[in-house]
Amino acid sequence: MGHHRNISALTSAMCLALWGTVGSAQSLVLEEVVVTAQKRLESVQDIPATVNVISGDTLKDFNVFNFTDLEALTAGLQIDSFTGRSGRMTLRGITYNPNSAAEASVTTYWNQAIVDSNAIYQQLFDLQRIEVLRGPQGTLAGRTSPAGAINIHTARPNLDELEGEVRVTLADNDGINTQLAVSVPLVPGRLAVRLAGVFDDSELDELTNELTGEVSGSETTAGRISLSWLPTDRLTVDFAAQYLERDFDDLGVLAGVPTGDPRLDPEGVLVPLDPYDRRDARVGIDGVSDNTDSDYLNTSLVLNWELGGHTITAVTGYHETDSLREFDQAQGSANPDNAARRIATDDRTDWSQELRFASDGGEIWDYMVGAYYEHSDIFFSQENVQIPISPLAGGSTVLLFPAEAERWGLFTHNQFYLSDQWTVQVGLRYQEIRTDREMSLVAGPNGISVAPPGFLLEQVISAANQRYDDDAFTGQLAVEYALDDKINLYGVVSTGWRPGGVTVTGSALPEDVLLFDPEDSVSYELGFKSTLADGAIRLNGAVYFHDFDDYISRENALNIRNPDGSIDRSGITTNGDAEVWGAELELSANLTANWYLGGSLSYSEGEYADGTALPCNQFDDNGAPVFPEGESVSLCDESSNQLGRAPDWSASVNSEYRRNFGNLEGYGRVLLAYTGNQNSGEVPLDAYNTLDAYLGVRSDRWHVELFARNLLDEEALITATPATAVVRRQPTGYANQFPIPSRRIGVSASYNW
Repeated sequence: MGHHRNISALTSAMCLALWGTVGSAQSLVLEEVVVTAQKRLESVQDIPATVNVISGDTLKDFNVFNFTDLEALTAGLQIDSFTGRSGRMTLRGITYNPNSAAEASVTTYWNQAIVDSNAIYQQLFDLQRIEVLRGPQGTLAGRTSPAGAINIHTARPNLDELEGEVRVTLADNDGINTQLAVSVPLVPGRLAVRLAGVFDDSELDELTNELTGEVSGSETTAGRISLSWLPTDRLTVDFAAQYLERDFDDLGVLAGVPTGDPRLDPEGVLVPLDPYDRRDARVGIDGVSDNTDSDYLNTSLVLNWELGGHTITAVTGYHETDSLREFDQAQGSANPDNAARRIATDDRTDWSQELRFASDGGEIWDYMVGAYYEHSDIFFSQENVQIPISPLAGGSTVLLFPAEAERWGLFTHNQFYLSDQWTVQVGLRYQEIRTDREMSLVAGPNGISVAPPGFLLEQVISAANQRYDDDAFTGQLAVEYALDDKINLYGVVSTGWRPGGVTVTGSALPEDVLLFDPEDSVSYELGFKSTLADGAIRLNGAVYFHDFDDYISRENALNIRNPDGSIDRSGITTNGDAEVWGAELELSANLTANWYLGGSLSYSEGEYADGTALPCNQFDDNGAPVFPEGESVSLCDESSNQLGRAPDWSASVNSEYRRNFGNLEGYGRVLLAYTGNQNSGEVPLDAYNTLDAYLGVRSDRWHVELFARNLLDEEALITATPATAVVRRQPTGYANQFPIPSRRIGVSASYNW
């Protein structure tokens, strides 16, 4: 019942603030929030969908330096990154695992251009705003994701004035974050350039290797150049290019009691560990447990040409990812002869082009038509070096997965103004995707005892499945009714689609378990948007129901039988029908001239439909894995079971109070985030709160601030694995744990001109 009391307290606080403001909101009008969620400049209050907007100023206020920090600022959004190479995002209870090799349930865009999610889970700096779009993106987004999309808009150059800012933040994990931005008008009013950069170095959550003393760490260096050009009054050109490098030393967190097996611990040095000890235990590779070295290049070019009541828009995006991860997979082993060296390479390029033709300011009808093209070159490989005491010692095998994908689409979006009260929006999109892919297992650079370097050991994907072609229609129908000039009601039906694919694992598995089917979904949403108390309050809410056919999900740590009878253990991507439903509420309010309150509340629940069977593990009385005759995996009935790890309730509340002292302004700010119970069928996770606090003083030019993240040093788990880690088929006694970050205290200062 504790989590229900927490939710009630949060809701009561929001409602009391609303009640206390109604009589005193004169001249406290909230600033209008303008977004491009529907590829037009519109007030967020006029869009028939849930759109959360996080301004650049808000990102600075709460020291949001990493993409994962966004989770605390808006309820119902979960963002995790457990390695330096991939991250996962859950929105509206629709989960996603990056190891699935499926398209993300929440797509990410950088200045309107599609970008690989790996490049997004990095440092954030010098941003104008971030838009979180909830629900299926079936019409206007380049990829028709089911859960939503996140659009990152970088700060644009100032065409008229020289401006800049330098910001330095220090934290007690040996952390330093330095950001610099400067905008220079080259031709005032016509041409300007903006330069921005960041350097970030820290020991993250100070995870420590119990055996070597190694401490986790991350170093990021990034730079961006942006150009804005107005060659004529009707033509605007915006260009941005960003290069980011990151060196990431990761450590896992283990908990449990070691088995004492001398094959894993010949010297008897392993000790029992608690999740909040934040300790790893593995020999590592050359003294390093897990290192990822990544480089990312993001570019976007946006042209807008106003032409006789219409606007032609062209968006060109180009993206490169170059990532190398080297790690010791043998967690929970103190035996140097058990080091399991893995080298994973992830290289890809994405090029996209969108062209739109839209009417401007029609009296009864505004329309948009467009075309989209995307091309991706993907190369993934993982070298599995044999452990030193293996019969194949000194050699390795390499799993290769090269792929080339093309996608094109045609779309239209229409707004019909039937009266002063009624508006109808209709959108439709057709798209095709073609993927050429191959997966094979070859002998490594030094070969193995039975084969020379590069020798083909197994063709994992047969010739018949190396080509994937598919197409889909998706769309949206929305109806808005303006109750008055303060309250809008809306209903929307929208569809989503994700293509099928193949699970990419670090080793070869039977083909029949690797392939998965495309996913179709339909979402129904009812909502309202209101501006109250003479503009001092915005209160928006929605309820939704989402129905999935062949929902794409990930099943982890499965026993899989190979054709020769041997058993591998891996995760695979699979399909099953599912349903998700929930509700959302968002509040922004100026309580007084000096006091602001904002918050959001989310409830979501998802489960598999009746009759859904998914891969699982089954065992005989002796604990040995069993399989149906002729099958590679066992199946279990998942009817009414939860979709995955997602909290039922979540909430975010932030408030700032400020007071003037002559030419200075002092302020205090808090951010409270609540994550509810999570019952995914693996390890039930308890609800938890985190409280961040900020205290500072500022003038027109500078600010100094003391802050504490997770002020009360709350201890909780983001997720955990139920099974003990296995090294050379020997249980270690440890399980992987993922605790929330511990308390972090720091100071931040900035100067702008």
